[in-house]
Amino acid sequence: AAEGGDDDDDAAAAAAAEAECKAEFVPVVKLEQVETASGEENEDVLFEAKSKAYRFTEGEWKERGLGPIKILQDKDSKKIRVLMRREKTLKVCANFFVKPGTKVEEHAGSEKARVFTTMDCSDGDIRPVMVNMCVKFGSAEKAQAFQDEFEKAMEVMKQFEGEESEEKKDGDAAADALADKVAEAKVGEEEKKEAA
Repeated sequence: AAEGGDDDDDAAAAAAAEAECKAEFVPVVKLEQVETASGEENEDVLFEAKSKAYRFTEGEWKERGLGPIKILQDKDSKKIRVLMRREKTLKVCANFFVKPGTKVEEHAGSEKARVFTTMDCSDGDIRPVMVNMCVKFGSAEKAQAFQDEFEKAMEVMKQFEGEESEEKKDGDAAADALADKVAEAKVGEEEKKEAA
């Protein structure tokens, strides 16, 4: 019984020590709140639902992330893209323009999932890569709503087919100029060799 009393005394002493501490800690560095841009400020949300994305690589479906998938339309250019960020980290796991002619199908194993092939650039690649993607929703209704909105977006995006971006035109012009300089340099070297 005496041992039990010692435990009670220890607990009471610890509680008293904790109650006595009235220290306030001031942060060493004061951080200012920084506004961050998501890149979605100039876009209208046409569709949004929580989903899980998969990518078919190395002969199997590999999970890309869980989070909201959005179909977004730019307010200025009217182009439509699909964007998906992981729930907690907000890392992009799907980012691509809706391409007319994309075949969106129900996954053979689940009516809640949709499968399609697209040019995805979510990994920060310089060039988008062609991937098979699967997006699984919480219900068959959400999956169907995604497919319907995706098909509407393909109709809108038909007007942009064959249109080259300014960046591509500038990049092509720069590449042509560089190729001309290289060709001139080679011709100059050949003339020097012939003269010698």
